[in-house]
Amino acid sequence: MIGRSVARRYLAAAMQAADRVGARDALGAQLGTLQHLLGSSPRLRRLLGHPSMSLDDKFEALGKVLGRPPVEPLRRLIAVLVDNDRLDVLEMGADVYRQLVDEADGVLRAFVTTVAPMGDEQSNRLATALSGWLGGDVVIEARVDRELLGGIAVRVGDRVLDASLQGRLERIRARMVAR
Repeated sequence: MIGRSVARRYLAAAMQAADRVGARDALGAQLGTLQHLLGSSPRLRRLLGHPSMSLDDKFEALGKVLGRPPVEPLRRLIAVLVDNDRLDVLEMGADVYRQLVDEADGVLRAFVTTVAPMGDEQSNRLATALSGWLGGDVVIEARVDRELLGGIAVRVGDRVLDASLQGRLERIRARMVAR
């Protein structure tokens, strides 16, 4: 599997191409569908990497899988990836692409873990508080983890705020063991 930095270079170029033709959202949607399908169907990856199949045939098959023909920036991206034997980029394509779009738009994505689902009001208040703390627009991606016992854990990029009961107990345990 290739690294994220390699994937970022390919996808940044695809995003620039999509911006030139007004297809940023369409490219993101198709990358999301493609990433999901590649994760669940090794046959699709073999089809895209098949050396004797023409690019046009690959795009036609891909159009059937996606439900519509691939947008031009995706076609160019796939052609370059096939030429460079880098189809692995597509396996993380949507995630890396979303991160690039967020960076371009000045959006920070906060991955929030709680023991119970947050309501819209709680989510909005947390986004507002994090925006003030981090100095940018924050989008909350919430997930529930019953093992937290209580509290909240937030990750934004490489910053982590662990105010969970589980995290607090682990820190107490580590201090006790260290003594």
